[in-house]
Amino acid sequence: MSKFILCFLLLTSTHLLANKPPSEIYQNLLKLKSLKRVLYIAAHPDDENTRALAYFSLGENAQTAYLSLTRGDGGQNLIGGELSEDLGVLRTQELLAARRHDKANQFFSRAVDFGYSKNAEETFEKWGKENVLSDVVLVIRKFKPDVIITRFPPDKRGGHGHHTASAIVAIEAFEKAADPDFRPDQVEEFGTWKANAVYWNSSTWWDKELAEKAKDNSKYIVKDIGGYNPYLGMSYNEIGTIARSQHKCQGFGAVIERGSRVEYFEHLAGEELKDFFENQNNDWSILIDKNFSKKLNELIENFNFVSPEKNIVKLGEIRKEILKINDEEIQKEKLELIHQIILDCAGLYSDFKTSDFAISLDDSAGVELTLLNRSGVEISLTGVSNPSDRITKVFSDKLQPNVPMIQKFTINSNNTISNPFWLNDPFTTLYHVEKKYLGAAENEASFAFQVNLNIEGIPVHFKVPLEQITRDPAYGERRRPVISTPSLTASFDQKLTLIKPGETKKVKINFHSFADSLKQTVKILAPKGWKIEPREIQISSKRKHEEIFKELTITANETSERGYLILANGDQQLKSYTEISYDHIPTQVIFKPSQIELIKLDAKINKRKIAYIKGVKDAVPDGIRELGFEIDEFEVEDLAELDLAPYGTVVLGIRIYNVKNELKNFDQKLFDYVAKGGRVIMQYNTASRWARAQEYGPKPFKIGRKRVTEEDAKVTFLIKEHPVLNQPNKITEKDFDNWVQERGLYFADSWDDDYKSIFAWNDKGEEPTKGALIILNHGKGQFIYTGISFFRELPNGVEGAFKLFANLLSYE
Repeated sequence: MSKFILCFLLLTSTHLLANKPPSEIYQNLLKLKSLKRVLYIAAHPDDENTRALAYFSLGENAQTAYLSLTRGDGGQNLIGGELSEDLGVLRTQELLAARRHDKANQFFSRAVDFGYSKNAEETFEKWGKENVLSDVVLVIRKFKPDVIITRFPPDKRGGHGHHTASAIVAIEAFEKAADPDFRPDQVEEFGTWKANAVYWNSSTWWDKELAEKAKDNSKYIVKDIGGYNPYLGMSYNEIGTIARSQHKCQGFGAVIERGSRVEYFEHLAGEELKDFFENQNNDWSILIDKNFSKKLNELIENFNFVSPEKNIVKLGEIRKEILKINDEEIQKEKLELIHQIILDCAGLYSDFKTSDFAISLDDSAGVELTLLNRSGVEISLTGVSNPSDRITKVFSDKLQPNVPMIQKFTINSNNTISNPFWLNDPFTTLYHVEKKYLGAAENEASFAFQVNLNIEGIPVHFKVPLEQITRDPAYGERRRPVISTPSLTASFDQKLTLIKPGETKKVKINFHSFADSLKQTVKILAPKGWKIEPREIQISSKRKHEEIFKELTITANETSERGYLILANGDQQLKSYTEISYDHIPTQVIFKPSQIELIKLDAKINKRKIAYIKGVKDAVPDGIRELGFEIDEFEVEDLAELDLAPYGTVVLGIRIYNVKNELKNFDQKLFDYVAKGGRVIMQYNTASRWARAQEYGPKPFKIGRKRVTEEDAKVTFLIKEHPVLNQPNKITEKDFDNWVQERGLYFADSWDDDYKSIFAWNDKGEEPTKGALIILNHGKGQFIYTGISFFRELPNGVEGAFKLFANLLSYE
């Protein structure tokens, strides 16, 4: 859509990586016929009911979309070290991976996931309710759904404040989208839109009596979405569970579900319907004429599965009729889909490739466009265009059957660096994005060609994104998007550094050249009071992707001010380079300002060796190093032969029992180590809503689901004289200032009387919870459990959290 970047995945793909078999082409033809539209709304990636999306998209053949208010930045990560905005990029791509299975579309608002919220009021206060409401109304007015479905109820049963807020804003947006006085600037461009109703996709998870309550009740629509699709060879809940398993970083891998699956939809607003599509807003007789449906039905009834190319002429006739549609958005959507169907019937393969995934600013690259006619129908290349490069070439070349046609070009880099559009400007709880990206899931391809073909006399066009295609001996063919990059990036090996007054540390910088050759002078700009050596670095590179490592020596003194040391070339700050690479998503690259935070902090420690047993990847070991401890990192399996005696403290990584269940085999070894005088610090693990609570520790304690989400919640010291509050650093209430996102999560819920609870705190309106930090003296040593979010606070340079963790590590 020309004014709205919309991600139609696979069903309307513009990239012909693989053609579809006839049964899937037929499925797309049924989708072409359908004018049904469903918008599903919730708060986060992984909130959506992928089984329901698959049913609506592939069973009802409705244009189906999921609007996630956030990108999931505030969540946790089971598969890697990405948190905050990096996690948001990963989770965005996992949503798009899910959509490639359930064939729905994906939208977002500008809301930032700021972490767990216990009520909608706090959520709206941080986001700005009108901002999010405007975004949701905009999506409704553009997408034009018949019905809107929420995943959560508009009250406290939603649990998470973001969940409840998503339902509240969906109901309000349903009304506002039809109001010409709400955002008249939107109305001028897209008009108003009145969906028929809003329904809540309820569940027996909320209401055990739901099945009985929904019987013969006009407030409910009940659907068995477990039906089998013979064209796809799968049931909708099979497809849905495969889609859900794409949310890997949230641990949502699922056993594939088959058989009957009943879903309940409760009326929230608008008309009470007997069926979602009984009052469709669009009709072919209005969009084109009363004869069009007959022509389309004839094509569907007589579809040639054996020789799909024999359907092309009839498809061309349908294409001509689609061009008569006056609604610009629907015409573009249907035209893209019928072009895809024609290309699939023709068996056309295409790729657009170059030798490297990066083209630096002011550089150029040789590229190859390959087209392959695998059906034998008459296909001619009539033109290739790349508006950003002002390349337009006219052809009249016929594609020979099964013989690749290769066209070579030279393209120039874009004027802008490829970066997730929502991360281009600083943000807190709302992203700042250009108007053209409102609602969009991701950037358009950095480089793409529009290819114009004539297939059996039918003009067809599609876009091909530029890719690097390589061979991985252990995997096979790998593809990654080609991006526009700076000529030079500079990445520090850490986010921050702690330095005591009078002390010196060295930090490393990785310079990455994206140019074939370059020479640059890099200036080092630091906050007041810091001594930096050197103040200038000369970078000279003679080959692309050369990495050059340099060190800075940094000294703090009593007047050093906290702030960022930045790297600049002239008056331009350099960018750092972050790559997010997993097999289930396309490789993502983020360019951030090149900087490191300098923190003067005199955190005292009792020096000792630390053994860190890794759970989920986290940045806590880096924080331990910054405090001045010697640390060795180990896998759980290393405990089989690891001698713990040389270590003063053993730290268990976050969620270690969740992801490394075999650690239970070494519990007794850890408890014996404590009894002999060692210290074990166990960081948070999640507690399931459904499974029986597990017992941990030399004496039993259980983890619950309590958390304190208000980062400024008042702390109460329960044992003021306890060593962890006094040695070697005195901990005061000031040390709990300037925390980020939360105090902690998954606190101990119950514990043996021999454990000592150190803190109490609570969110507003709740009773104090005391399980954030519990300590057991066991034999000659100590066992400590903490749900305090050190994994968030340390990477964000929270000084009080560093002092408290130093005391835990130094405890004797």
